[in-house]
Amino acid sequence: MELVVQILLLFIIVASVLRLSFERGWIIPTLFAVVAAVFVYLTYPYAIEQTKTGLAAYIADRSLREYAAIFISLDVALIVAYSFSRLSHPRGRRGRVIAFLLRLYPGVLIFPVLFYLQSTLIFALPGMDFGVVSLLLAAGTVVLLMGLTFLLRFLLPEEEQRLEVLFLVELFVFILGIIASVDETIRMAPTEGPIQWSGLVLTLGIGLLCFAVGYFAPRIRRSLKHK
Repeated sequence: MELVVQILLLFIIVASVLRLSFERGWIIPTLFAVVAAVFVYLTYPYAIEQTKTGLAAYIADRSLREYAAIFISLDVALIVAYSFSRLSHPRGRRGRVIAFLLRLYPGVLIFPVLFYLQSTLIFALPGMDFGVVSLLLAAGTVVLLMGLTFLLRFLLPEEEQRLEVLFLVELFVFILGIIASVDETIRMAPTEGPIQWSGLVLTLGIGLLCFAVGYFAPRIRRSLKHK
């Protein structure tokens, strides 16, 4: 279960960077990165009070994971709604107000991820001053968020592509959040059986088909409009 949680944290970081990539210019990404860095530095007195067994107990607590899954689902719903608002371009007053409010929400799941990373980093560097470790992580947070944001803008210059990737990443975050909330206790011994190659090939084919439709459909639509 710890591995599932760590993969979930990685997807949350990617989703946060993707969300920042839609903000024009560098002011809002910089402000968000600075707020995240300040959060890291201000919470290090609480991070040093954590223990490895304590963090492992938090992850093993099923009720805590269920509450976390609820907040993850709410965050995913807001980010997905933001994605659809970018695609639909609402014209009515109510739609514009909702789109504006969704734009003000950059996502907050990155903050517990940073707290977990800080606690883990403190355990990994026991000989260093806690304040120095926190400052290094805060500086690294600014560099990482800013660097990845502009890197994604460079690699995926089209907004529709980034919206598709953001939607898929948020979908994975939602699925992993649900998986992390279930009871991992094995109720029965697994039995050996042949690999269902036909099912794997069918799943891969459906995935490739969806990717092809999502990749080529906007380009075909734009080319038809130009004609």
